[in-house]
Amino acid sequence: MSGVLAAFRDPEQLRTALQRLRAADLGTIETYTPQPLEEGSSPIPLAILLAGVLGMAASFLLQTYANVWAYPLDIGGRPPFSWPSFIPIAFENGILAAVATGVFGYLLANRLPRLYEPIDEAAAMRLAMRDRWCVAVQTEHAEAARWILQDCEADSIEALPE
Repeated sequence: MSGVLAAFRDPEQLRTALQRLRAADLGTIETYTPQPLEEGSSPIPLAILLAGVLGMAASFLLQTYANVWAYPLDIGGRPPFSWPSFIPIAFENGILAAVATGVFGYLLANRLPRLYEPIDEAAAMRLAMRDRWCVAVQTEHAEAARWILQDCEADSIEALPE
């Protein structure tokens, strides 16, 4: 499958090109931009919150089980269920679970680590993270995609590297 990569100076030009490319239904479209085009909600903050709460609860329950049922010790006359002493460790384990979920969630959401992609060899990609708005179209109809991108006044149009 071949494709086309185009760079635009303006995000509005890219949005126009995306509308026309989606209407033409030519193939897979992927954008490379210095800022997000559309603000969407991410599931990562909710996953971090849930992991933190579940990690804290699991740690608290594990300490309760160990100190009350599995291995009760009489230390200085304190009761077996001395919950205030469980809070600091439960809190720390909740933070650990939340941070680990955040790191791995970020990596999964961004499909990382990808150490090499052939598209990185394209000349337009050198400017994609600074001031260019790029779109890549993987399609069997590369010429039709090229015409649409030319009509949308792309700064540069090149074939996708294999």
